Amino acid sequence: MPVLLWGTTMRRAGTLLMALLGLPSPTLAQAVPEGVHTGANGASNVCGVRGENALAIRQKLKADPTIVEKPSGSDRFETYFSSVETKQWTVTTPKDAAYPAVTCVHLYNSGGGTDMSRQMRCDASRAACDALFQEFESNDEKIRKQIRG
Repeated sequence: MPVLLWGTTMRRAGTLLMALLGLPSPTLAQAVPEGVHTGANGASNVCGVRGENALAIRQKLKADPTIVEKPSGSDRFETYFSSVETKQWTVTTPKDAAYPAVTCVHLYNSGGGTDMSRQMRCDASRAACDALFQEFESNDEKIRKQIRG
């Protein structure tokens, strides 16, 4: 079973961190282009939380007193928010095809405006991980469009 890491950075994301989950998007069949993800051997760091796999990262999120779990509105996801930084982690539940996976979005000021960076650790199949990544990319694009106009 492949273990994959993804990372993207987007410009002008604004402060809509809570809206990033949005409504679930349909599963996309197209694979994520090569170079967007890499194979992961061992521990991964997802927005500053390091773990041997997605479930270990989830355990650390739950144990951190500065990170709060809030309802996601979906039985596919758990969501966690940092109380000290503009970071949101989304963890898949067994109801999602990409279980176990964790993704994080971090909003930060780059000097020229607000930037948004997404990272993801997925321990499911490549196809399921790609579909989940594309779903979040689609939601991120919706957020960018809302910010612009």
